[in-house]
This record gives sequence, structure tokens and C-alpha cells, in this order.
Amino acid sequence: MILLQSHSRYLLQILSTRAQNLDKGVELDCLWVEFGDIRFHIQASTRNSNIVLLSMSLPIPPPETVFFGGLPLGAIEAIKARYGVVAQILDPPRDGFNLTLKLNLSKLPPDEDHKHHLLVSIAAVREVVMGAPLRAVLNDLALRTVPSDTEKVIALVHRPNESFFLLPQAENVTAIFPMRFNDSIDTILATSFLQSFSHVMWKDRNWIGLYGISQAFMLM
Repeated sequence: MILLQSHSRYLLQILSTRAQNLDKGVELDCLWVEFGDIRFHIQASTRNSNIVLLSMSLPIPPPETVFFGGLPLGAIEAIKARYGVVAQILDPPRDGFNLTLKLNLSKLPPDEDHKHHLLVSIAAVREVVMGAPLRAVLNDLALRTVPSDTEKVIALVHRPNESFFLLPQAENVTAIFPMRFNDSIDTILATSFLQSFSHVMWKDRNWIGLYGISQAFMLM
């Protein structure tokens, strides 16, 4: 799920090791699954050791979820804004994947702290992609650009064939967590999301001035 888990530690380890040994040019071809439903594939050759291809597949989206080119709303813009010149989106992606990034590790920042921060961000590509619709809605709320008459419900992928929903309005955004997830801890998931978001909102100056967070649960 996109809310309670952070970056892929295994992916970060691979990228960090590769970035520190560009001159060695070892062959790289790894395929693995994380978070229960996300498939990663990373490749690099000896011919061009600074180039890494990173592919990722997403959970099967529920029928109510709209994808654009195989990705959630705003994902391409989020990737470009987060990774800049380091990552290029390949179109089409590798067969069987929703996204393939061509990473140029030679364009990582020279400063070690900045380099590590960007590598952690790349290792969190799952959150960047799947959280893009939520981020876009909250940015619209912060900028007060949500139309006052909007009633459009946005579905976000949670896990295969499971989603939760956002209802953006002029002065607030309602997050709706259906009590039909496979987990028996739906209320805990929803509460954790609201608590985590509240904590981030108060720490990030970009969200200063947003309205407070309230929560309610309805049994249906």
C-alpha cells in the first residue's frame, strides 16, 4: 500500500552500490517483488556502466481507477519534478511493466548528502507514482485551485482490485476508505493515514494554512 511504507531498501542498496562503483562496470540484472504486489526489474550493462534501467509494475487497478498510459494521474509530472535530469521515462515501458526509467547515475549530485537523498527518493518511486493523485489534489487545495462546484471522486490504487477515494472540494478534501479491504484492520489503516498526513502537514511549510484534519467512520 502507498501510505504506510517508504522506500525500497533493497533498491536503495543496489543503486548506492552502483553509484559508488561506476568505474567497475559490472553486469546487473535483478527481478524481485516488494510490498506484496510491486514488481521491480533493474538492469545495467558493462558497456555503459552509468546507465541503469529501472522498471516497475503496479497492482491491477480497480475498475473505478483511471490510469493514463498505464500510470496514475499526475505520475509522469511527479517523476519529472522529483528526479529531474537523472531519470528519463521510456515510452513504451518494458513489456509487463507500467513504468521504465532510464537512470543516468553520472548526473547524480556530487555532494554526498544530496546524492544519498536523491537515491532514497528514486528508491521510493513506488510512493512517488502511486501517491501522485493524492499529491496533486493536496497541491490544488493548498493553492485554492479546486473548482467550487467540483463533485468528481478520484479513486487511488491501494492493492490489486482495492482502492480508496478522494473527494476534492474548494476548502477541503475528503478521503474515503471503504470497509471492504481484505485486511481486518481497515479502521487502523484509515486512522494511520490521517495521523501520518497530519504529522507531515504540520512539518512541511508548504501546507501551512491548510484546514485541520477531522475523521469519521460510517458502517455500511
